[in-house]
Amino acid sequence: MSFLTNNLIYNWMKQTYFKSKARWLKNVTLQKGVQLDSKTKFGGNNAVYQGSRVRSSFIGYGTYIANNSAVFRSDIGKYCAIGDNVSISLGLHPSKEYVSIHPAFFSIYKQAGFTYVNEQRFSEHNYLKDSAYCVKIGNDVWIGNNVLIFDGVTVGDGAIIGAGAIVTKSVEPYSIVLGAPAKHVRYRFTAEEIEKLLKLKWWDKDPEWLKANSLSFKNIKQFLNENEL
Repeated sequence: MSFLTNNLIYNWMKQTYFKSKARWLKNVTLQKGVQLDSKTKFGGNNAVYQGSRVRSSFIGYGTYIANNSAVFRSDIGKYCAIGDNVSISLGLHPSKEYVSIHPAFFSIYKQAGFTYVNEQRFSEHNYLKDSAYCVKIGNDVWIGNNVLIFDGVTVGDGAIIGAGAIVTKSVEPYSIVLGAPAKHVRYRFTAEEIEKLLKLKWWDKDPEWLKANSLSFKNIKQFLNENEL
């Protein structure tokens, strides 16, 4: 199948997506140049900004994706903020035994428009166990600009990934990580506060409840005092 044929198929899939999934997009803002595929779904009240690509992913309620980001094969929770130029689920190339890293020698997907093989010889993605996704991101996660997140990574609820980080390992809930490779810097709250937040799961509350309690979100102690389990 030629590169041109692949593009024609993709454009057809994109048109089919907008027709068949129109109800998913009623509360979704899509800016110029956004690319989606038929396997991507939204939880509602989402925004995908200019030039971003989202494929084979689920984007939870209230989550937005800023400009020129690439989100592939990812399960993303509610109320997340994803910055500019973020790449999630980058895929794999062989780094030992194989003579070449070029997919023409192991892949049937013709990434460069051709292949030398007639069967897949290398797994190009590291899927999470018992999952259709390569990356899982929890709820209320902030991902800064220019972050790279590799296959097989899970990011816990409430985590913050600093700008420019390269995430190769899973990130704990409410942990702040920075650097290349990303390393834990500190937790956002105390261990007791984190435990209570994970039990409360405020992101699963009805929007009306969240609106009514929004003032208490400015202070963790006030919020937990007013919302004892």
